[in-house]
Amino acid sequence: MILSHRRAYAVPKHVHLTNAFHDCTITIVCYYDWEQRKVGELLIERNEQAPMSDEYPLMAFIANEGVAPKGERYDRSSLVSDTETKLYKRTESGDFIYSSNNLETGSIGLNKYGKASISPVYSVFQPTGIADSDFLGRRLVRKDFINAMVKWRQGVIYGQWRIHESDFIKIEIPAPSVKEQRKIGAILDNLDNLITLHQRKSNTRRATLSWLCH
Repeated sequence: MILSHRRAYAVPKHVHLTNAFHDCTITIVCYYDWEQRKVGELLIERNEQAPMSDEYPLMAFIANEGVAPKGERYDRSSLVSDTETKLYKRTESGDFIYSSNNLETGSIGLNKYGKASISPVYSVFQPTGIADSDFLGRRLVRKDFINAMVKWRQGVIYGQWRIHESDFIKIEIPAPSVKEQRKIGAILDNLDNLITLHQRKSNTRRATLSWLCH
């Protein structure tokens, strides 16, 4: 897919972004001016800790899914004696979240649910005024960026690994203006919707054929 808009003297950038279906990577050739920016210019830490509440219910952060209601598998409230006073990290829609221990298995991405309380082991960030959360949610889950994050990981064994927030914000990525970030995000959102529509049609056909064959 190629973005047709161009600016004079701008150098084309081949940008690889992942759409909602992780086995599909889209290459976008952009002719906009991109700047090398530190993550700290695009995201700032949200370190708000408070007990869970009706406004901020206790949720899970599930690999490759994001913030979601706790199922039986993730509900450990019976093991915590002070659930009403225990401090959790608060997160809101559009926040970027990662787990230092489980990056490679997908515990990184956007909060698309809304207001929630999650375990304090997660690192939570909110976009600045020059960043679009949808763009960052696609760009920062790519393998090249995760590999850059892992270089900052400290600790000897699993469960004690840690990528400090102060190190995370030092990582650099190329990024266009927030206006262009939103344009790219809109194109990929439309593509996601198109893929979803075709998958639904395909599933309907399969179900119909299966019913006719039986």
